[in-house]
Amino acid sequence: MRRGRSLAVVVAAVAAAVGFCAALGSSNPPGPGSTQPVSGASASAGPTPKASAAVTRGGSPAPSGPRPTLGPGGCSIPAPATAPSGLTLYVCYTISGAVSASGGFIDSDQGTNAVSCADWAQYGGEAPGSAAAALQAPDPGDAQVTVNGEDLGFDLVINPYSGPGTYPSTTVAQSVSLGDTLSWSTNNTKTATFTAQVSSDGSGSLTAGDLANDASNGTMESVSESWTCVLEPAS
Repeated sequence: MRRGRSLAVVVAAVAAAVGFCAALGSSNPPGPGSTQPVSGASASAGPTPKASAAVTRGGSPAPSGPRPTLGPGGCSIPAPATAPSGLTLYVCYTISGAVSASGGFIDSDQGTNAVSCADWAQYGGEAPGSAAAALQAPDPGDAQVTVNGEDLGFDLVINPYSGPGTYPSTTVAQSVSLGDTLSWSTNNTKTATFTAQVSSDGSGSLTAGDLANDASNGTMESVSESWTCVLEPAS
């Protein structure tokens, strides 16, 4: 009788131990190599990657020359294919009459003999002390400006020229040309007007009005331009 009771106690104790271990195992995370599923909330996702900055692709390439700029009259001057160097004139122009147009350009061909803008303003690009020096105003033909598909050209000269100042007249005929066949000048009229002003820093302005058509067809043209002078670094 005592032996049977003892055996029953042992069996009960073993059953209780087995139940406790089962309960304990269900509350612990799976060990290494376990295939027990883990919920998404408790799974380790590892370090959160940092968001990378957005990159805009396919943008416009940088221009090969200087960016467009504003001329002294507020006009837009397109960027040239190559950066200008040496004495450079930034110009705004207007023509009106039989043909009307306005815009801006860069002329790097004037004053090639000058060592500075002040030197160009003083001697007009001629050697210091030159007699009867003349100053050639900016020419859109040097910059290959076109109007209505035709090359626009100015032949505007202050002559005689004696340095910075105001010039109400000139001894040289002024002219505007459009292509090879259309031009206006002071050659065929006595009503043409001319004024020019040049500052000691090389900036200036010029107006030539009531130019007559060289083919005597009765059309008239006027032109004005203003410019600033910059000594650009050698390229």
